[in-house]
Amino acid sequence: MDSGSPDVFDPADRLTCLRAGDAAGPVMPPVVQASLFRFDSLEALFAAQAREHEVSVYSRGTNPTVRELEQVIARLERAEAAKCFGSGMGAIAATLFALLEAGDHVLFCGDIYGPTIELAERLAGFGVGHSRCFATDIDSIEQAITPTTRLIYCESPGSMRFELLPLHEIAAFARARGIFAVIDNTVATPLLQKPLELGFDLSLHSCTKYIGGHSDTLGGTVAGSNELVERIFRRGYMLLGAAMAPHDAWLHLRGLMTLPQRLAQQQADAMEIAQHLASHPKVRRVFHPALADGVQAKLFARQMRGHSGLFSVEFDLPDHASTIAVANRLQLFGKAISWGGVESLVTSPWRRDPGDAEELRMPRTMLRFSIGLEGRDALIADLGQAMA
Repeated sequence: MDSGSPDVFDPADRLTCLRAGDAAGPVMPPVVQASLFRFDSLEALFAAQAREHEVSVYSRGTNPTVRELEQVIARLERAEAAKCFGSGMGAIAATLFALLEAGDHVLFCGDIYGPTIELAERLAGFGVGHSRCFATDIDSIEQAITPTTRLIYCESPGSMRFELLPLHEIAAFARARGIFAVIDNTVATPLLQKPLELGFDLSLHSCTKYIGGHSDTLGGTVAGSNELVERIFRRGYMLLGAAMAPHDAWLHLRGLMTLPQRLAQQQADAMEIAQHLASHPKVRRVFHPALADGVQAKLFARQMRGHSGLFSVEFDLPDHASTIAVANRLQLFGKAISWGGVESLVTSPWRRDPGDAEELRMPRTMLRFSIGLEGRDALIADLGQAMA
């Protein structure tokens, strides 16, 4: 697969990102900066409240600008509906809060975003159990299911090792047993992976990353069936209150308009940089789905249209400190924890040296790179001087 080809994206998705074919009017939707909306009568108001998941009554519920973004996300995800939140964690929290009860169990598969696990640990105090499975084969995942498992929550690709899970098999297994299948699809974006078409019930994103794309706004979204999204709206979103602001929705709509172009360039540059580093004498291995082999390569070809501008590197260096020193010598890579903007970033999975434990999934000498738009030659040169 030529991950740098602009044809990697579905042409319909390109048009959706541009909102091409929309009715005559403003090229960009107006920012409806209103907290509440008037009705002609109390009867009309009360009727609207019964449909507050789709009618603007109070902007904690539905706002016209936010609704515009939700409709675009739903089309990209091939979903019946989507709901947007003030952050990715807002979407995750509302989903777990809406779908789980005391006595239920969640199985987390893959390298899950740290705060998601912190939330699960908090939910344990309310009687919701959880366990983790790092295996990438369906047999091991099936064996990790318990009699009370109500939800399987995946990240594929994960955001550090970028390992892939057999999504179609997981979804089929879950559906046959009445278990919800939910995925954090942030790394792939809606352009590179369609989890609902693979059988998942819900697909979540941190819009803060590639969807917004300019490191200037926060957001989250969950997409799925009308029934499930409305359930999350009623039981999670409205009660937890993680509402997306209208101006943030406008910024995400603006970001989506250039997402195909940004992502095409970022994944092409990231691929070339990752290949360059894979042959460098100071690199042990590169974690990038398009460079995987065996089963991982087959999953990549079957599930994804390409990869983003993210990858990680395990350096052949003596310790954690020397790895951090390499990162600090980089001049074009900002030191920051997020990713998906137009600027290149670098971070480490470790805040401090984790020690020599052999069971660590994240090597002590690992750095994660988010490739921006500075140009591959300039970034390769920067990496070269940092590793010299």
